[in-house]
Amino acid sequence: MATNDAQSLKEITELTHSALIIEQDDKIRECGRTTLTLLPCDPDLCLRLAHAHLYDVPFKKVNMRWLRLYTDAAIRRALGVLQDCRREGDWVTEIVKILDMALILTGAPRREELIELWFSALEDCVDGMEHARDDLSESPSKRRKLDTEPNSSKIPEEFPSGIEISPTLRFSIPRKAHLSLEAFQSRISNPETQIPVIITGAIDHWPALDGRPWNKPSYLLSHTLGGRRLVPVELGRSYTDQGWGQKILSFGEFMDDYMFGGTREAQVDVSSSSTSSEPPKTGYLAQHDLFAQIPSLRADIAIPDYCYSEPPPTTSLSHIKPFSKLEEPLLNAWFGPTGTISPLHTDPYHNILAQVVGSKYIRLYAPDQTESLYPKGKDENGIDMSNTSEVDLDEAFAIWPELSPFARRAVPKDCVGEKDSTAFEDTFPRFRDAAYVECVLGPGDCLYIPKGWWHYVQSLTPSFSVSFWFN
Repeated sequence: MATNDAQSLKEITELTHSALIIEQDDKIRECGRTTLTLLPCDPDLCLRLAHAHLYDVPFKKVNMRWLRLYTDAAIRRALGVLQDCRREGDWVTEIVKILDMALILTGAPRREELIELWFSALEDCVDGMEHARDDLSESPSKRRKLDTEPNSSKIPEEFPSGIEISPTLRFSIPRKAHLSLEAFQSRISNPETQIPVIITGAIDHWPALDGRPWNKPSYLLSHTLGGRRLVPVELGRSYTDQGWGQKILSFGEFMDDYMFGGTREAQVDVSSSSTSSEPPKTGYLAQHDLFAQIPSLRADIAIPDYCYSEPPPTTSLSHIKPFSKLEEPLLNAWFGPTGTISPLHTDPYHNILAQVVGSKYIRLYAPDQTESLYPKGKDENGIDMSNTSEVDLDEAFAIWPELSPFARRAVPKDCVGEKDSTAFEDTFPRFRDAAYVECVLGPGDCLYIPKGWWHYVQSLTPSFSVSFWFN
């Protein structure tokens, strides 16, 4: 290990010891004196205790004391790994896993900045190790490959951008170039013009599109500690399907398994009993605040000015629950291979969807079409699914080709399932005549989706989008 790396790790160790002071108003004190006494000497036990409480109740109801206990126990566990003088195996990956699990599961209350400093120190360390490894005369084929590293032979210089079959658009969404904030405010203030619009030229200055390009897999891997960072991945065609689930993977595993067509037979969906004989599932890094987790990627984009406009109140959207005013826009990443879909649904906020890598087909239905879209009710667990349509658009496209933008594309034999055209029309008699608009969103495009508009999204290529919710 290089001297500078050791110095950086020594500094983060000293900083962590001084930062792990429990303030008087810290909710972790509610865990009790016995637990707090145990925390420094047995963080593993405290991790297990806190983890059990994280799943006792829905996340929104988890007591802050357990979020704090999990976070501090994770940091102390990372300290233990770092201070182990043997440092056998890939200790960097072990620390990343511990700290990322804290960020993903708890948000790391009171310790976000400290954990970010840890990742900065580890990034410096990894860079140093990579340079040292490159200087070795040892053949690269003899070097041990980490489980988190994608197969380098599969990694293209850029994500492929060619669309196999371009959609045929019948009702195109209008496009506006370099729309000013004033012009945008005027549009959304008028009910007649508060409709979807594609805005071009608004994000051309983003480094993610040019100087620090997200369309290069090597760049994304370099900003995830060589693919070590963990991310939550949705597994399955759609969250409305049976067998859909979620799994936390390293970014490198996600890239290898799902972006570059690899298969890992040992991986199992956390919510199903899938077997290795089943076809590989689609993996989608969807609706995740990746930028809070990895601020270096957040620096590659900027919140569009349109998100600071003032939409008029919406009183006629009975299918949308009211939400309090956001202090800042909510950012989410949407990253996945060709063919990922988001089923027909609505969002509780206005949305600027910015396309950074690849292309997506998007179909939208106005709020006045809601009855024709058959919103779901509560599921078997009592969860309100009224923001999602009962209609599977892929099934509808297969049954009624005239509705499909992909009429020239072969329809999978099993797409329709047991329902035939008559049964489908009997179940959803009004859907066939529902009015819609549509578009293909490409790199540098922004799509304004008004609150309450139903939308279906399908990736036409490997795709990376960022959504900005605002109200």
